[in-house]
Amino acid sequence: MIVEDEMLLALDLEDMLIDAGHSVVGQASDMEQAIRLADRVEGQVDVAIMDVNLARGSNGVETAKALRERWNIPSLFVSGNLDEQTRRLARQWQPVGFVGKPYSEREVLAAIRSMETAQMC
Repeated sequence: MIVEDEMLLALDLEDMLIDAGHSVVGQASDMEQAIRLADRVEGQVDVAIMDVNLARGSNGVETAKALRERWNIPSLFVSGNLDEQTRRLARQWQPVGFVGKPYSEREVLAAIRSMETAQMC
């Protein structure tokens, strides 16, 4: 799942993930859409690629909290707004990691690979 309010970045992330062999269940630009998407797929999401500042004033940390509490979906924060306070707040929801914008494909895919490796153990 991709939770990003900038459509071009969301499409870029989706292409990157699909090219790497991953499936994307959908995109959301705010918390409400992310929750509806997770509900529609019955929580069958391995990770939410999450921006911090989302559309309509919603917040990625709060969205990550809701996804983790309701469906145990972890988040990978990919954002240009990853100051220490934001990271501290986000850590309580056990994110996969943090990747700053501008990001590289290598960084995003490495974070997902480390999550997959940890799940296999």
